[in-house]
Order: sequence, then C-alpha cells, then structure tokens
Amino acid sequence: MEREGRKDGMTKIKICGLFSPDEAAWVAEEQADYGGIVLFYPNSRRNRTVAQAGEILRVLKQGKTLSGAPIQAVAVTVSPTPEQVREVQAAGFDRIQIHGELSKASFDAVDIPILRAFNGLGREAYERFHSCGKVEAYLFDAGKPGSGRTFDWELLRQFPRDEKPLFLAGGLHPANVAQAIREVAPDAVDVSSGVEKDTKDGKDREKIRAFVNAVRHAG
Repeated sequence: MEREGRKDGMTKIKICGLFSPDEAAWVAEEQADYGGIVLFYPNSRRNRTVAQAGEILRVLKQGKTLSGAPIQAVAVTVSPTPEQVREVQAAGFDRIQIHGELSKASFDAVDIPILRAFNGLGREAYERFHSCGKVEAYLFDAGKPGSGRTFDWELLRQFPRDEKPLFLAGGLHPANVAQAIREVAPDAVDVSSGVEKDTKDGKDREKIRAFVNAVRHAG
C-alpha cells in the first residue's frame, strides 16, 4: 500500500500554529492540505482558546486543496485530557495531533484520526502505535515541539516505514524543505516557526507562499 502523501507524487503540506482567521485564509488561498491550531497548551505563544479556534476553523473549512478535497483542520495538543479530546471533537476538528502522553482514557475518548507525534520517542513507541487503527499517521518533530529546531533526518533512515503516512516537522522553512523532501521522502511536511514573521507574532504571508512553492517544486 502506497503512503498517502505520495500517491500522486506530491508531498502534502500542513501549516501549523495558526494565530488568526486571516492566516487560515492564506492557507486556503495556497490550497494547503492541513491547517493546525494549538490548543490547551499555554506554554506556547501560538496557543488559542477553543473560541478563537472556532473563528479560525470557519475560514479554514471554506478552503480546498489542489485535489479539490476540503482542507483538514488539526487540533495540536500535548497530553490531552479526555475532556479536552471531547472539546476538540465538538469544535469540529478533523484530526487531533497528540504530543506527550496519551492516556488510555484520552485514547478511548478519541473518535477522529490521530496524528501521533514523536518528539525524541524511540522505536518502542512506534511498536505501540503502528498497528493501532485510530493512529492515522506519525509526525516527527524536534525534541521540543514548536521550537524551530531541525529534526535529525538521519534518525528516520532507521525508522520502520509502514502504510501509515509520515509527517516531517521541526525546523523546516522555505530554504530547506525541498532538501528534506529529497532526503526523507515524507508523505507530508509540517511548518510553523519557519513561516512566521521575524517578530514571531504571527505568520508571514509571503513565507507561506514561498514554503508551498518550494514543496510543490521539490525534485
């Protein structure tokens, strides 16, 4: 079975850490595949309330990808509680991205596909999730998610590849994403800090465009 993002030869694109409805509109204009919103994590400057996320979602869900499919809204969480999982689903998110711990109670509460993040987790974590039907894809990020640090691509050469899509995050930006695609062949690439303003108070419209163009022209 071919991995999702490579079926048509194109790497899927996720723009993460959206701050505002305007940024969601930019994601829609570029016809990216996923838009991510950070929830329940006050340690992140990108953290949004559920109410703020609702405003972003309304704009994001009006967008379409290059293939004409709806853009998928991803709630980005860290060790979510069952109550937080239920809030994510009630808000209308299509997927939940989970960093940190995933308790049995939270896992049982999930009714939408999971993007399971690996932040320096070892092979034993993979063994837990590769046969799990709720886990749709793996996402590899730097040891500290959202830090802008580049994930060690060499580690992925040792990671088993199965039918589940592999998302690559961690330190990607318009100047290095094409190289990452050539070296790792991910199904999707995930960017946040790499398309932010120099002041770090939101996304940069032109950087988003440059990132998307770099992905679509990667050889």
